Amino acid sequence: MKLWMGLCLALCCAVVGAQDKANQRNVEVILPYAAGGGVDAMGRAFAREASQLTGQSWVIVNRDGGAGTIGFTALSRAPADGHTLVFSPASPLTNAPFLMKTMPYRNDQIEPVCQVFENVFTLAVRQDSPIKSMQDLVARAKAAPSTLSYGHAGNGSVPHLGVAAVEKALGIEFNAIPFRGDGALLPQLIGGQLDFGAPALSSIKGKGLRVLVVLSEKRHASMPDVPSLSELGYPAVIPGLNGIYAPAGTPADTITKLQNLCQKVMETEGFKQTAQALQQTPAYLNAEQFKARIQKTYRTHADLVPSLNLEKN
Repeated sequence: MKLWMGLCLALCCAVVGAQDKANQRNVEVILPYAAGGGVDAMGRAFAREASQLTGQSWVIVNRDGGAGTIGFTALSRAPADGHTLVFSPASPLTNAPFLMKTMPYRNDQIEPVCQVFENVFTLAVRQDSPIKSMQDLVARAKAAPSTLSYGHAGNGSVPHLGVAAVEKALGIEFNAIPFRGDGALLPQLIGGQLDFGAPALSSIKGKGLRVLVVLSEKRHASMPDVPSLSELGYPAVIPGLNGIYAPAGTPADTITKLQNLCQKVMETEGFKQTAQALQQTPAYLNAEQFKARIQKTYRTHADLVPSLNLEKN
């Protein structure tokens, strides 16, 4: 009898130990853009703080390309166990479906977990650029259509659609060049290979660039002297909705734990300091709220994108 009880106790301990070990598995966080940009920096700060709070290793894996769809494709095929996530803008869900001939995943294969921050974009030039203002940029574009080249973070990205909307509204045209995120774009802009760029505000601190305008409805607190698109009378751009995503089918209790962890991470001093350094303002939404906002943005783009006559890839 004692032997039997001992075996049962040993078996129970083994099962509990195995469960604990499974819970301590690494969390792979797919970041579907190149290393070096603002989203990458925010994602790494989030992973660092999550690792400290949970005792697990949260490992960032950059899988760039396809305007973020390569990373989301990997997520859609991953086990729905909370150990593979994506940290990304929502554009592969809100923009890409209207810009690709064939989507490699369906939106219902992705489960939003939480919104972490909103990414505001800019139009920026080198300090020695002859382009001095947004009005100057528009005047030059009207005088010489399609000659000004600019870089954005990929076809279907927030700044790409935003600038395209401005082009349509004003009857102008730029030579748009897609890059795999701001990390790839900025060296070309700084090196003088582009007339201007549309990087995220969070990507350009310390880069020696001059910001012509922020692509938003109002001025950004970190740049009070830089006008917004709306105040100049141009169409405003929906900000990048950045957050955490899991594969569809992830258990509800796992989603709840992850969204609660998300909120805790955003309250840490380390994350707050990184966000401040990158000129970002954390903006938490839980899973339900984040999903609703993504769906609303999707409907907005369903009306906007076809009117822009953008070529599908």
